[in-house]
Amino acid sequence: MHKEEEDGRVVTHVSRQEARSGASTHVTRYVLGISLALVVIAFAILLAGGFFNTAGTGADGSHQASPAEAGGN
Repeated sequence: MHKEEEDGRVVTHVSRQEARSGASTHVTRYVLGISLALVVIAFAILLAGGFFNTAGTGADGSHQASPAEAGGN
């Protein structure tokens, strides 16, 4: 960083490295991509687990008609 006088005012010049406050390593795009993939996999596992456990909750039999309703008695 250095200061110069231009048009009667003091102007501060900053290098490209100082302006962006670090080096560009492109790690962020990999972190975001991997995190997104892990979240999708985790939700798929949770969704699949819900499908496989419905038999134990009684939800499968809740839509069947009772014998009185089925026979019309």
